[in-house]
Amino acid sequence: MHAPNVKKLVLCLGAVSLLAAGIASASRLPGERSNEQRSSKSSSKTENAYPNAKRNDPKTDMPGSLGTKLNKAQEAAADGDTDKAVALIDEVLGDKKVTPYAKAFALYLRSNAKWEKEDGAGAIADLKEAIALDALPNSNQFPAIYTLAQFQLQEEQYADSAKSIDSYIDQSGDKKPEALAVKANALYRADKFQEAIDTMKLAIAASDKPQDSWNQILMASYFELNQYDEAAKLSESQLQKNPNDKKLIQQLASIYVNGDQSEKALKLLSDAKARGLITTADDYKLLAQLYGQAEKPGEGAALLEEGFQKGAIPASYEMYKLLGDSYALAENEPKAIDAYGKASPLAKDGEADLLRGQLQVNNQQWAAAKESLTKALSRGVKRQGAAYVLLGNAENELGNKSAAIAAMEKAQGYEETRQMAGTWLKMIKGGGAPKKK
Repeated sequence: MHAPNVKKLVLCLGAVSLLAAGIASASRLPGERSNEQRSSKSSSKTENAYPNAKRNDPKTDMPGSLGTKLNKAQEAAADGDTDKAVALIDEVLGDKKVTPYAKAFALYLRSNAKWEKEDGAGAIADLKEAIALDALPNSNQFPAIYTLAQFQLQEEQYADSAKSIDSYIDQSGDKKPEALAVKANALYRADKFQEAIDTMKLAIAASDKPQDSWNQILMASYFELNQYDEAAKLSESQLQKNPNDKKLIQQLASIYVNGDQSEKALKLLSDAKARGLITTADDYKLLAQLYGQAEKPGEGAALLEEGFQKGAIPASYEMYKLLGDSYALAENEPKAIDAYGKASPLAKDGEADLLRGQLQVNNQQWAAAKESLTKALSRGVKRQGAAYVLLGNAENELGNKSAAIAAMEKAQGYEETRQMAGTWLKMIKGGGAPKKK
């Protein structure tokens, strides 16, 4: 089962920029030499970026007219004129003189243009065709496969993305950590969490500077498998490097909570508060919720009051409702009634009014309870049967027998309150009320 508070993350590794690095940034076609290169007797050979490749570079042949058009297409794309670039590329693809190399390169260029135009399916189709022709030099063939994996990842073709990365590593012999990270992300998105963990660990171990997003994928995978201890170890190591990073603090606190270590979470956030790191409404909210989970709701309420007084917490239904809940759990009913009263005018329904009315009934504030419960029912509540029972109770105590009977009869229409309402009706009609147990 997926952890409810962990959202799946998309690892953006710059697919378009990588493609640009492979092709679009080039001023001329691979293999085409400049005038200076042609005239230089001592020009050095281009460094082989894939010394461990299984594939040998194929021979490339390109009619001069087609090469000129493709170079112009690259220039147009670099200038942001995608339509002109595509038009030139299509001319090359439709030319009778097009060679496998020219066709593969044109498709490669067009895939980039289609991606820029947000045509993911078209970009992927062109890349696949370009790769299948097997006519590009290694310096373009392998980046094409790598880029295909990234496009597939972003188009939610996760299994295909992982396969493409495997193909890239196998053919190119390049096990760079970025490629492993793309695969790990694809595996995570495909719900293959243990495989994602194993692969991302390899990526992180192989990198001098692992990206933060890699750790997020690893941590999210731990969450999905309920491996909270492992997630905590990872987060703790990150926090040691950046002890004042509030996001890391909140992340680690959430891990502790999910791992049933609320006391650890509470200590972590309390220490953060002492260091002046609890400053926003979200900070106060999380810490107050943790106080509640640690069975210290009174401290949570006091914290929220501090946040309101400092202006860190703006007036909102959510925060006043949380304040009321904290006071209610702390059995400070007068304060809870007051907090729910502040939440009421900011609410979209009658839930806060119902809670307020219930506490007012408990405190025998019959007229106030009637007002709160009537408002709750008019605005809509989930527990309508309970609201009618409480309203009937308040009306009966106020001496409004007919109104009490009407409310209890309404309560009889709900399964969860049918029996209770029936008992009340018998007692009200008989001139009394059920004895409190």
